[in-house]
Amino acid sequence: MIKELHLENVLFIKESHLEFRPGLNVITGETGAGKSILLESIKLLLGKKGRSGLVLPGREQARVQAEIDLHGQEGVKLALQELGLLNEDDPERLIIVRTFRATGSDKVMVNGSLTTTSALKQIGVYLMEIHGQNEHQTLLENRVQRRLLDRTGGTAHLKKLEELSDLYKRSREACRHLQEMEAKLSRGTSRLEELQILLKELETLALTSPDEEMNLREEANRFMHVETIASGVAEAKQAFSGEENRQGISQLARIARDQISNAVEHDPGLKPFLERLKSLTIESGDLEQELERFSEHLVYDPVRMALLQDRLGTIGRLCRRHSCDGAGLFALSDALKREIGELTAPDNTLARIRNELLELEKYLKKVAGLVSERRSRLAETLGRQVTKELTTLGFPYARLLVALQPCELGPEGTETVEIQVAFNPGAPAGALRKIASGGELSRVALALKKVLARNDDLPTLIFDEVDTGIGGTTAEKVARCLKDLSAEKQVLLVTHLHQIAKEGEAHFVVGKTVFKGKETRIDIAEVSGTAREEEIARMLGDVSKKGQAFARSLLRGEAEKT
Repeated sequence: MIKELHLENVLFIKESHLEFRPGLNVITGETGAGKSILLESIKLLLGKKGRSGLVLPGREQARVQAEIDLHGQEGVKLALQELGLLNEDDPERLIIVRTFRATGSDKVMVNGSLTTTSALKQIGVYLMEIHGQNEHQTLLENRVQRRLLDRTGGTAHLKKLEELSDLYKRSREACRHLQEMEAKLSRGTSRLEELQILLKELETLALTSPDEEMNLREEANRFMHVETIASGVAEAKQAFSGEENRQGISQLARIARDQISNAVEHDPGLKPFLERLKSLTIESGDLEQELERFSEHLVYDPVRMALLQDRLGTIGRLCRRHSCDGAGLFALSDALKREIGELTAPDNTLARIRNELLELEKYLKKVAGLVSERRSRLAETLGRQVTKELTTLGFPYARLLVALQPCELGPEGTETVEIQVAFNPGAPAGALRKIASGGELSRVALALKKVLARNDDLPTLIFDEVDTGIGGTTAEKVARCLKDLSAEKQVLLVTHLHQIAKEGEAHFVVGKTVFKGKETRIDIAEVSGTAREEEIARMLGDVSKKGQAFARSLLRGEAEKT
């Protein structure tokens, strides 16, 4: 769960430090006060792309930082470990920092290590889920409804879905391969003759190995610089053997060895030096002899050089023709042989590919069938559970059904999912997108989220004004639902309703101040005591002493008792 969030120079916020609690955290404020900035900041920590204008005017840099408690969150710990970002000293603690410069650049740090927004996205799916106002509309899409249903199936179901997707991909690839082979065979003799001419040309070249071109170039380079090489070897050899007026390395090493050999009789501490000098004497002698042998072969051979250039020219022409290097010619030869083999034995090749495709499709249908069976059971369970939740949200006669409709086999199975609902007794259930109003849709979404919360490990849920279009006793029911949900998850909630705000374990207020019409500042702070009573009174629309007294009674639970 999110423990702390620190904002500095973000949009119109100069600095805010928020400490969230387990349970329900409510965020309130006047319309347009800047509550969306808080959600925007959290989205940035989850990997959302930064935009221009994030930095407070007049400042060079903006900073968003969060501390997250990972107790019991093994999935995110494993993801962090795979990314090399786990805090080994304190694996239960996650620190995410994003900084943005006014120039447009930004930096991502996770547990003190520099990383990318892509890594944040990989981590974020384990940390929290944001349900915004526009997400109500995505809930109307069949693909989203299918995804929600599949989430209730747990790890085993999700693994089976991955297997289904992989099998579908492999079967499509096998089908394409079969089509390509049939197309090649339809071109018949002309294609075979073309391949055989190309292969003959490569076989005439008779490359000895994939590295032949590189080895020939190295040999030619040695011939071209033989004088430089010979001069260097001669100088090195002379350094070992010495000159008339100068002793060489080998002779000096022997002298040093003999001198230390005499001295060691009087000081045994010199023995290590003596052993090393003996090794040096042997090594210098060997080097001198090897340099001598090497110099004997340093002869420029114009005939060999001509052969090298001719061979390299031939290889080079073929490389340019086929847009590859010498190793690429080797690979091309193998590919030509393979395709010629397929064309000269078409019956066997096509039979093999067809059999492979048949087996894949057979297994694909089996797995798709298993997924369908599981979805059918999940749909019944999800419908029953959400229906029960809807009765607590002001729909005593509501029925929610999850209908599976057959479709052509694809990477996600053989059915689409449509959520259907009936809000009144005796009324037939219809598609959610056709029946639900804005307020009804918000409550269906909340009921779904509450059911889903029991089936996943997400520690934090964030809601942006899920109370749109409701009020009165319905608002009280939504408030109780959110309160129940917060017993299982940490919930952060932006709300305009006092019925919901009063239920928060922590209450944060967003306020906006405009200075002389020239400068805007937004502050976010936790309120309690009298300050919280005043905010509830504002939400009630009565900031008088009477309104504040009523707000106080709401917070104490007295108003509900009277």
